[in-house]
Amino acid sequence: MKIVRSVYNVVGWISERTGRAACWIVVIIIGITAYDVFMRYVLNMPTVWAWASGYMLGACFVALGLAYTHYHRGNVRVDVIYSRFSPRLKLIIDIFFSVLFFFPLIFMLTAVFIQNAWFAYSTSEFDHQSIWYPLTWPFKTLLAVGFILLFFQGAVLFLKDVMALIKGGNEPW
Repeated sequence: MKIVRSVYNVVGWISERTGRAACWIVVIIIGITAYDVFMRYVLNMPTVWAWASGYMLGACFVALGLAYTHYHRGNVRVDVIYSRFSPRLKLIIDIFFSVLFFFPLIFMLTAVFIQNAWFAYSTSEFDHQSIWYPLTWPFKTLLAVGFILLFFQGAVLFLKDVMALIKGGNEPW
């Protein structure tokens, strides 16, 4: 049990730090967008890189924030119904849906994002959606990292829920 708790704490620490760091990506996106708006509408000199940078950074922000959200159990639920359940029934529901939906979906998405990142790196793929043509492997690598972190966070949260269920619905530690 101490090993599971230690792993849970380490993965939670990583998720927490990654999520807090990812928040700063929003500041960068705001700066890029403000700069682009100024250049486009005040100086009539639009940038060629702002749009691609914005969507790439936005996707990285979301991907890197997934594990943080899962760690804090900030996912969307139907709280009107879920909040009325006992702690034991909540754990059963969480475990059931983790096995049914979370693990298969996140495993497949993680595998796809890792393959996409590797392909982008090995072929020096660049983005065709803008005339800037940035390399896509840094962007795709961060997406893969975000989903890897989410997978690990989901796994340790699942173990914590199983251990809590074994203890009758109480916190395992």
